[in-house]
Amino acid sequence: MAQRQLKVVRLLEPEMCLECRFAHTADVEMEDGTSHQMVYCKRLDCDNWDVVSAETAKSIQLRDEAA
Repeated sequence: MAQRQLKVVRLLEPEMCLECRFAHTADVEMEDGTSHQMVYCKRLDCDNWDVVSAETAKSIQLRDEAA
């Protein structure tokens, strides 16, 4: 990911992302070194986000980039 500020946000209704064409599975490394499997949204302005509790992510690796 080229010089993007990565943020981890809470999803208001996660099941909505299951069929979304902008949602991709990703392995995310947090600032504290822990890794988690999460949803990566390419839309960048989704109404399904709770940005109040956003956390910074260190890196991201998309799992289904070819999809």
